[in-house]
Amino acid sequence: MKMSRLASFSTLSALALAACGPNQEHIRADSTAAVAAAEQTQLATQLAAQKDSLTRVVLQADDFISRIDSSMSRVRGLPKGKRSDKTLDPLARQVENRRVVMERVDALVKRAQTTAAQLAKANKSNKALLAQIAADSAMIADLNATIQRQTLEIAGLSSRIDSLKTAGEQLASTLANVETDNAKVYYVVGREDELVKRGVIVREGGANLLLAHPGRTLQIARTIPTDAFTTVDSREIKVIPMPDSTRHYRIVSRQSLDNADVQERKKNTFRGNLKIADATRFWAPSKYLVVVEQ
Repeated sequence: MKMSRLASFSTLSALALAACGPNQEHIRADSTAAVAAAEQTQLATQLAAQKDSLTRVVLQADDFISRIDSSMSRVRGLPKGKRSDKTLDPLARQVENRRVVMERVDALVKRAQTTAAQLAKANKSNKALLAQIAADSAMIADLNATIQRQTLEIAGLSSRIDSLKTAGEQLASTLANVETDNAKVYYVVGREDELVKRGVIVREGGANLLLAHPGRTLQIARTIPTDAFTTVDSREIKVIPMPDSTRHYRIVSRQSLDNADVQERKKNTFRGNLKIADATRFWAPSKYLVVVEQ
């Protein structure tokens, strides 16, 4: 508007001067007015160009802000943007739009900072958890090593136990054999002349008369022929049968009738079967029992 008014004023001035006649002052005034009009026209053109450029910048800025706002609108939890008043001039509207966008940017930054703090806290917790896991892993490794060591020790002890068990079984077998051997006893029953002939007993001492031998005693031979005896187990045998229950018998060996039961006894002679009442005491003096028929 101002530029149009200036152009009209210059035109009217030139017409007035022309009506008054072309004098020197009028000519100089016309020249000055022409220069001024040209400058005014150039300035108006520059101003219009700058205004166009400014409008393009404002439009580009509005487009950029709109795109940012559109992108942030997809983020949940941010404050809703409000459109600026359309009655505002472009610069004021852009300033308002920028303010709204900055509020949303600030909210997004704040949320990012909160998330970063939470991540940092989680990382700290993870570090503590990892440290605990490492400690537990070390403890598990120690326990595994201890278990392996104890397993080897148990294996060694098991081997020793097996060896001891074998040795114990061997010892038990040996003891059983020893007990069996110790429990073995021998007896023989027969007539005097028969036992003397077999070398079981011998006659010692006494006078050597033609028909009698007073003072002579019967003794077990110093070298005993074991094949002449019957072998029995002292733990099992309870009765030694006599060949003839009507005849009398005498124990020549060291056993005593005090530890036996018989049907009839007279000093060291007896009649009937020989019942052993106390095997330990009966066989203690000797393992060899010699019974001579009278």
